[in-house]
Amino acid sequence: MIRRWLLLLALFTAAPALADGLLKKPPTTLDPAKAYVVVEIGRLDGALLFGTLTLARYDTEKQDIAVATPPPGGKIPKGGWPLDNRLILNKASVKEKNRQLFYVEMQPGLWVVEGANDTAFALGSSTFELAAGSVTDLGVANVYTDFPEGEKRDVLTTGRLMKGALMGGLFGSVVPKPMPRAVDFRARTATDMPVPAAFAGAAPVAWTGQVEFGNHLGGLVNRMGGIKSRPGQGSASPSPVTGESAAPAPPAN
Repeated sequence: MIRRWLLLLALFTAAPALADGLLKKPPTTLDPAKAYVVVEIGRLDGALLFGTLTLARYDTEKQDIAVATPPPGGKIPKGGWPLDNRLILNKASVKEKNRQLFYVEMQPGLWVVEGANDTAFALGSSTFELAAGSVTDLGVANVYTDFPEGEKRDVLTTGRLMKGALMGGLFGSVVPKPMPRAVDFRARTATDMPVPAAFAGAAPVAWTGQVEFGNHLGGLVNRMGGIKSRPGQGSASPSPVTGESAAPAPPAN
């Protein structure tokens, strides 16, 4: 029970971003030495919590998440230094009731979707290449609870949370048992949150491959596409994109 409560608490107290790349608003001028990403994320299971994503640089030689670049001279300055190997998308640039839009400034290179919420996609995830000066649209991310076939998805709702509190604590059946998350991406459409004019030239993401890596997030593990991407469970060639392809939405005025 204690472990379950701690996992639930971790969902509400999202970890701080480990890199200085989450933007509150679009930059006036794009840095040609950086790469930019926009992505929309909805609520986890369409319920109480928002989905979060963790993006990380991938090292092809190590076949694992890249190590952060050490600070100049190898000496850690007071207050730390911005790490450049991982970004946790948990502080949105634009918020609406059931969806959030993120503007992210990143280092060029090969990146991977390392995880979502409390789950690391160490068993298999998709990579994408970011060129210097580029703007990439990851589209719309749907983060959801993955579960074995035949089981019922256990969703945390506001009513369920309040019921647990009124009963004297979050115990028993009022708390969903820990289950891994998965994520699907689809192209942005005209009904989704529009990208700002500064990112009007954003190109749809081009997924470059499927990789495995160590669990450096310390939580549950899964494949990015969940049960449908496991061998013998759904498509033989898992893809992060679901649904019909669509042209990028027009920029916001």
